[in-house]
Amino acid sequence: AVVVASALLLGACGYSFSGTSLPSHISTIAIPVFENATLDATIASEATQGITERIVQDNRLKIAREANADCVLEGKVKAYERNVYNYNAAQQPEEYIVVVRLAVALKDRVKNRDLWSEEELTATATYPADGSPGAIQGDAALPASEGQAREASIEKLAQDILARTLEQW
Repeated sequence: AVVVASALLLGACGYSFSGTSLPSHISTIAIPVFENATLDATIASEATQGITERIVQDNRLKIAREANADCVLEGKVKAYERNVYNYNAAQQPEEYIVVVRLAVALKDRVKNRDLWSEEELTATATYPADGSPGAIQGDAALPASEGQAREASIEKLAQDILARTLEQW
């Protein structure tokens, strides 16, 4: 029984939880400005900035220049749309929806391989057509304008990218 217990303890000693699913040699990330396949001139830089800010806030990876980074997050804004989400009884727009679609890939520069990629990462947010203040849901206010819905969509994408990059499960 002592031998079995010792073997189990010794076998368990090799396990550690790093809080990330990334290989141990990756500690820095570069995030070049995303490509823009839309007609919106600023959406790619806004998406890049929002994702960068989320990674900085998380603080598990350090931002570096592409030439010095262990990995690179490459992306492309494939679509930015603002559409009517629903109408009132008089067939007037009541709510609009903002849709942001990205293609993203995380590349390991040290071992020259892809860590993950997603061709169709999508986030949405709605806002009222009349510009009324956003309602409160949980601890946050819902978007009250297209700009706020756009920011909310980018934040959702940034959170998803962070989770795909760092989470264990």
